[in-house]
Amino acid sequence: MQLPVQIHPGSAVSENESGKKISAVCKPAGIRAWSGGLLSVLAFVALAGCGGGGGPVSAAAPAPLPTPTGMASQYVVRAGTWAVIGSSTAAGNGAPAGKAWVPVLGEAIKARGVQFVNIAKPGSLTYNGLSSSTAPTPNRPAPDPSANIDQALSRKPVAVLLSYPTNDIAAGYSADEVINNLMAIRATALAASTPVMVLSTQPRSLSDAQRAILKEMNISLAAKLGPCFINVYDSLAGQDGRLLPSYDSGDGIHPNEAGHQVIASTVQSAIQGGKCIGLAQ
Repeated sequence: MQLPVQIHPGSAVSENESGKKISAVCKPAGIRAWSGGLLSVLAFVALAGCGGGGGPVSAAAPAPLPTPTGMASQYVVRAGTWAVIGSSTAAGNGAPAGKAWVPVLGEAIKARGVQFVNIAKPGSLTYNGLSSSTAPTPNRPAPDPSANIDQALSRKPVAVLLSYPTNDIAAGYSADEVINNLMAIRATALAASTPVMVLSTQPRSLSDAQRAILKEMNISLAAKLGPCFINVYDSLAGQDGRLLPSYDSGDGIHPNEAGHQVIASTVQSAIQGGKCIGLAQ
């Protein structure tokens, strides 16, 4: 059995039962991760210099987060702000004001103490979402400080949603580099003790080869992310890999209001299912 990992103020490195070292960022406790949903007691070693001034760290640990009944969540977060970063669909394109998936989702789960800050930006690519500390990639866009993961984390979210569905592939970038970027953005957030859920690609009017790539990317992302991957593609796509006419805003790219509702419902189900991120009671 693998012991749970909980990040506390002042902790820098801990070990699980197998002796594997786990790095943790020194910040207020906001998430807990565990395997199998069985909670055990884990003692953390506070390293000198991590708590400011090198002084002793109080022996009193923060109260543990409540366990969502019946869940085997990878992470549990308290009520608070979730950040959304991504491109035009997440920004609301294709739907009337207030009817896009982010505000619809926010309204649906606000009773659970969740609110959203949305910094998604039309036209954004996964390269724009990378941390500004990322080494430049030749002939690729630079991170966008106004809409990247650093900006999202500056809002002190308890969790992050990533949605970069098609722009990279439309720009001619490879599936591997897009997936690597998504995983790098996620890694930046996890290093800051902030769990992430990643939305799938979306159907779009592109070449046959590009539409095939969008579908194949979801298989790879699902394998890498498990329950932290949210598949909105299957509900929106026709057999040809394009948006179903009933969900097409008219440009072959962005879902209409009904399509945004499908995305909101799918994301809501994933959040409330609690297998990736559980909402503390």
